[in-house]
Amino acid sequence: MAGSAPRRRAFALLLAFAGLAFAPATAAFAQDVTVKRNVTVREAPRRSSGAVTYPVAGDRLTILDNGAKSHGYYHVRLADGRTGWVYYTYVTKPAQPAAAAASQPGDVAVAHFIDMDQGNATLLEFPCGAVLIDAGGRDTAAGDHLLAYLHAFFARRTDLNNRIAAIFVTHTHIDHNRALMRVAEAFAVGGYIDNGVPNGSGRNPAKAMKDYVAAHSIPTIAGGVDSKMIDEAGTSGLSGPVIDPVACPRVDPDIRVLSGRYDDKLPGWSDEDLDNGNNQSLVIRVAYGKAKFLFTGDMEEPAIESLVTRYQNSDLLDVDVWEVGHHGSQNGVTPSLLAAMSPEMAVISMGNSTTHALWSAYAYGHPRRAAVTMIAQAVRRERSPTDVPVADGAKRFSTFTLTKAVYGTGWNGDIDVKALPDGTLTVTSSR
Repeated sequence: MAGSAPRRRAFALLLAFAGLAFAPATAAFAQDVTVKRNVTVREAPRRSSGAVTYPVAGDRLTILDNGAKSHGYYHVRLADGRTGWVYYTYVTKPAQPAAAAASQPGDVAVAHFIDMDQGNATLLEFPCGAVLIDAGGRDTAAGDHLLAYLHAFFARRTDLNNRIAAIFVTHTHIDHNRALMRVAEAFAVGGYIDNGVPNGSGRNPAKAMKDYVAAHSIPTIAGGVDSKMIDEAGTSGLSGPVIDPVACPRVDPDIRVLSGRYDDKLPGWSDEDLDNGNNQSLVIRVAYGKAKFLFTGDMEEPAIESLVTRYQNSDLLDVDVWEVGHHGSQNGVTPSLLAAMSPEMAVISMGNSTTHALWSAYAYGHPRRAAVTMIAQAVRRERSPTDVPVADGAKRFSTFTLTKAVYGTGWNGDIDVKALPDGTLTVTSSR
C-alpha cells in the first residue's frame, strides 16, 4: 500500500486540472439571486425530473451558464456546492453580463397596435421573435388588413421565418379572435394561449383553434389559463416556456399572464359578472428592459378591482404603456387601475366613429368621454393639443382636445410604440 498515496495525490491533481479545464463553462457568469417563494430545485430542466432540494423564500442561489435558460429553467449552484435547475419565475432575474448587456442599435422592441376597426390585434416585435395578442375585428376587411400587415412584417423580418412565437387571445369574443384561424393557417405558430372559454357557435375560432393546435402539436396551456393557475403563481404572475417563448441574447423580454378565467365568483361579484366573458380576459404584462406594457383585454370593473387587489403589494401593474381595456368603454377603466399603472402613454384599439354600421365603434359609443378624460388625467407624457371624436353615448360623438399621450387606432390608424432597453418610448402612426 506504500505506493497508493502518491497515486491518490496524482489522481487528485488530475481531477483538479480537469475541474480547472471545465470551470470557465460555468464561471464566465455567476450571479447570486434570491428565491422569491418556496420552490423545487430539480435534477434536470424539466418539471418531471427529480428534486435536489427545496429552497425557501429568501434563500440565495447562484445562476450559472451565462444566465441562459433551458426550457424556462436556470442552471443554479446551491450554497453547499450542489447544482440543479430552478424555474426562472421563482428567483430574481439575473443581470446580463456587462459585455452582453450593453444595448446595440438593433436592440429595439416594437408594439404594433394594428387598426382592426372595432377589434383588437397587437403584434409584439422583439430582436429575436414576435408575439401576437388577439386577432379579431368587426368584419372580414379587418382580417384582410391584419394578414396584409403580418405578411409585410415578415417580408421585412425574414430572420423570423414567418413564425409567431406565441399567439395570445385575451378572451374568445369575435372582435378579439375572428381572424385567428386565418393567421394560424398563414404562419407558423410556436404556441397558443387563451382562457379556455369556447364562446360562439358555427366555425367558432376558439373551437377551430383548439382542434388546429391538437392536430399540429402546437404547445398550449391545457384547458386555458384559469384563476387556479394564477393563484399558484402567487404575485409574480404566470409564466413558462409556452407563455414566454422569446429569449433574446442581449435583452430578454419577460412575458407573464396576471389574470385568467374565473370559474367561481369572487367577493363582490354577481352572477352576471361571472357570466360576462369580458371579465374572463387574460391580462398580459410584457417587459422589455425598463419598458413595460400591459394588456387587459375587455376586462370590466369587478374583475379590474380584483386584479388591482391581487397585485397591490407588487409592482407588476406599474407600467409605461397600457392598451386601454374594452376599446375605451367606461367600464374598462377604473381610477384604482390608473393609479396602480401610472402609465406614460395609452393606446385604445377601437373603430372609427365615421363608420356607421352594426357592431361599430359608432354603434357602441367607443371610446367614452368619461374614460378618455380619466385616462388623459392619469397619463404622464404630454403631447401637442389634438382634437379627436369621443362618445357621449351610443351614436353620439363630440370633440375632445387631447394634450396627453393617448392614441387610438380609430383616430391614428396603425400605431407603433418603439421601446429601447433603457425605457425610451417613441410613437409613430399611419395617419
